[in-house]
Amino acid sequence: MELKKLFSTILLLTAIPCTLFAQPSVTGDTRFARGATMAFGRIKSISANGGPAIAKRGFCIAENPNPTVDDSVSTKMLSSNGTIYYFVNLKPSTKYYMRAYATNQSGVTGYGDVIKFYTLPKGNVTYWYNNGGDDAANTRINNALTDACNIFSNLTSIQKKFNVGYSAGTPTADCYYDDEPWMNMGANSSYQRTGTIMHEMQHGLGVIPYTTQWNKNILRSGLNGDGNGTGYWLGDRVSAFLDFWDNTTGSRLNGDYQHMWPYGINGAHEDDGTLKTYYANAMIGQALGEDGLEHRSNTFAEPCYLFDQEDNVKYYLKNESDERGLYTSYLTLTNTGALKWKTMSSAEVQQNDSAAWYITFTPDNQYYQFRNVATGKYLTYSGAFMLMNRETITNADNFHLMKGRVDVGSGSQAKRGYWLIHPTGNLTPNCLQANANGAIGSATFNIANTATAQRWLILTASEAEQIEANLVEGIKQKTTDVLSHIKPLAEVPHTERVEGANQAFADAISSIESRIASSNNITELGTLTDEATAAALNFLSGVSPTDLSKPFDLSYLLTNATLDSNSDGWSVAATINYGCAEFYQKKFDFNQTVKNLPAGNYQVGVQAFQRPGSAADAYTAYNSDNDNVTVFLYGATKAKKIKQICAEMQTRKLGGNESTIGGNKYVPNNMEAASIYFKKGLYQNRVTTSVATKGGQLKMGLRTTKMDNSYWAIFDNFQLYYFGDVDPDNPTGIVEHQVKQQTADTWFDMQGRRIQQLPTRSGLYIIGGRKVIIK
Repeated sequence: MELKKLFSTILLLTAIPCTLFAQPSVTGDTRFARGATMAFGRIKSISANGGPAIAKRGFCIAENPNPTVDDSVSTKMLSSNGTIYYFVNLKPSTKYYMRAYATNQSGVTGYGDVIKFYTLPKGNVTYWYNNGGDDAANTRINNALTDACNIFSNLTSIQKKFNVGYSAGTPTADCYYDDEPWMNMGANSSYQRTGTIMHEMQHGLGVIPYTTQWNKNILRSGLNGDGNGTGYWLGDRVSAFLDFWDNTTGSRLNGDYQHMWPYGINGAHEDDGTLKTYYANAMIGQALGEDGLEHRSNTFAEPCYLFDQEDNVKYYLKNESDERGLYTSYLTLTNTGALKWKTMSSAEVQQNDSAAWYITFTPDNQYYQFRNVATGKYLTYSGAFMLMNRETITNADNFHLMKGRVDVGSGSQAKRGYWLIHPTGNLTPNCLQANANGAIGSATFNIANTATAQRWLILTASEAEQIEANLVEGIKQKTTDVLSHIKPLAEVPHTERVEGANQAFADAISSIESRIASSNNITELGTLTDEATAAALNFLSGVSPTDLSKPFDLSYLLTNATLDSNSDGWSVAATINYGCAEFYQKKFDFNQTVKNLPAGNYQVGVQAFQRPGSAADAYTAYNSDNDNVTVFLYGATKAKKIKQICAEMQTRKLGGNESTIGGNKYVPNNMEAASIYFKKGLYQNRVTTSVATKGGQLKMGLRTTKMDNSYWAIFDNFQLYYFGDVDPDNPTGIVEHQVKQQTADTWFDMQGRRIQQLPTRSGLYIIGGRKVIIK
C-alpha cells in the first residue's frame, strides 16, 4: 500500500511541467548609488524563462557576499527614467553586498550579479535658526531646515553647521561659503521650502564664486568674463551619479558661476517637492566633494571607496607618466628599503614581492593602507614617504585615493590612475610622486590632468600583463604619431649646415620604424619616442631652410595648439567655444614653454585680434594714431602687438554675430563670428625670436596687463616655425639704410668703386664693411 502511494506521488510530480520550476533570469545594472544610510540600484532586465509570471522584483542586501531574499529586500522605489529601488536605515561605514532579484508565482527566485560597496560615514549637517519671522514662517523654515539636514546627513559624509537668520528684506534666500556659513531666509513663503534650503546649502558647500574648484578652471569647462568658473563640471564622480540617476550615458553637470543643473533647484519653480530631486541634489553635493570640491577650508576632497580592492590580493603600482616609467617600470624597494620606480616587466614584477602591495580599506574614515608584501611594512608619510613597521595603523599610514580623469591605454583594457594623498586637514596635502631617475618623493597635490607623475595605476598580476600588452600597442602608435610629424621635416627645402645631417636623420627613422614593426618588448619600445625626438633635434640643428616661405613647421611640439575644446597645456584657462579661446575684460598671460628645441631663429604665430572697447571705440582708435591694442604675442623676450579688430574688417558679412562699423564694414562680435573669420585665414600674427642653445626652450603665448571695459581678445591656432641660422626678418643679412643726412664714412658700389659723395640713387652699396640698401 505504501509503495503504491509512492508510485502515485512520483507519477504526479512527473506530470508537472518543468517550466514551473524555471528560474527567472535577472540582469542588474552595474551602476548604483550609495549614501551613509541609503543605497540605490536599478534592474536592467528580467525574464521568466518560460516559467510562471514574475510576482516580485527588487534588490536584496546583506553584509555577507551572497545576499538572498531571506536577508533584507528593498521596499522603496522611485521613478527616474525607469525604476530605482532603494534601501534606508543601513549602517554607516559598512561593507554591503546587494543584488537584483526576481521571484515568480511559484516562489522560485533568480538573482543578478553582486555589487560590493561601502556606505559612507554618516554626515552631520546641522543648523541654528534665529526664529526671526512670524510663527507660520518659522514653522516652514524650521521644517525645511530639518528635512534638508536629514537628507544631507543620510546621503553624504559632509560635516557642516549652517547659521540661519530671518531677513524680511531678502527677496528669496542667500548663503555664502564658509566653514560655518550664514544663510538668510526671506519673507517669500515660496522659498521657505526644503528645495530652497538645499540650494543655499550647496552655496555653503562651495558652489559659489569663491576660491573653490567650482570657481576655477581645472574642473570647469570654461571661465566667464569675470574669471569665474562656468560650463560643465568635469569630475567623473558627478557624471557617474547622473548617468545612474537619469538612466543615461555621457552625463555632465552644467552650471554658471553659482548655479548648477540639473537638480540645482535654482528657484521656487524648480522645487517640485519630490524625493527624486532632493536626493539627487544631496548626492551631487557628495559627488562634487569626491571629485575635489572643497566643502570646508580643511577638506580638499571627500574620501570614499573608489578602488575596488580585496585584502589578500597582490597589487603592483606603475606611474602614469611616460617619463617616469609608465611603459617600463613599477614601484619597488631598493636594497636599503627605500622607495624607487625601477625598470621591470610584468613577468619580472610578479617574481619580486618587493614590488607587490597588499591594500586594505578602513570604512570609518574611508582611507586606504598599503603594505609591502616582501617586508610587511606599511607605506607611511612623515615629512617624506617611507616604509614603517606597524602593529596598529596610525594616521600617517592612511591614504586618500582620488581617481584620475584620463584613460591610460585604450579600449576595454584602459585603466585610470590614482593619486595617493596623505590627508593633512588642509587644502594642500602631499601626495606620492615619481621624480626623475627612479626617485620617489612627495609633492603638493595637483588635481590637474597634466599631473601624471602624481598618479599611479594599481594593477593585479593579470592586469599588469594586460596593460603591458595594451601599452605596447599604445607606444607603437605614439611613436608612429611622432614620426608622422618629423618625417615631413626632411621634405622642407633646406641645405645642410652639418655634413651628413640628412643621412643620419634617414637612418634614425629607418631604425625606429624597423623596431616598431618587429619588436613587442616594452622596455625596448619605451625609448623609441625619445629617439625620434632626438633624431629630429639633431637633424634640425644641422640644416637651414632655403625657401623662407616654407620654414620647418614645429607646431606639432605645442600642446593643444588649436584649442578645440579646452585650455589644457596652457598656463591659465580661457573661455573656449567654437574652437577658439577668449578673454573679456580680464588681464592674462596665456603661455606654455616648448622644450628641447634646436638653436636658431623662430617665428611664433597665432590667429588673434583685440577689440579695445566697443566696436565703435575700436574703429575710432584704429583711424587715429593709437589703435589702443594692449595684447602682445610673445616668444621669449620678443613681443609684438596683435592685430586690432578693425585691421581686417570686411566689406561683406562672413557669418555669426557681426558689428557694423564705418557705415558699411563688418567685424566679429562673438566667438562664433570670430571662428568664421579665423577659418578664412584672417588675423594672422607673427613675432620673430630665437633660442640660443641646442636643446633649449621657448616660452610663448599672449599677454596683457590692461583689459579695460569691453576689451575683448580672442585667438586660435598657435604656430611655431623654425628658420635655423636665417633671420626671417632679414634673410639676406643686408641692412636697410635710410639716408637722412651726410656721413663721413666712405661709400663703395658693389663693384668696389669708391663713391666720392653720398649716394643719391637707390641701390645696394657697401659702407663700413657691410652691405646696405639705399631706398
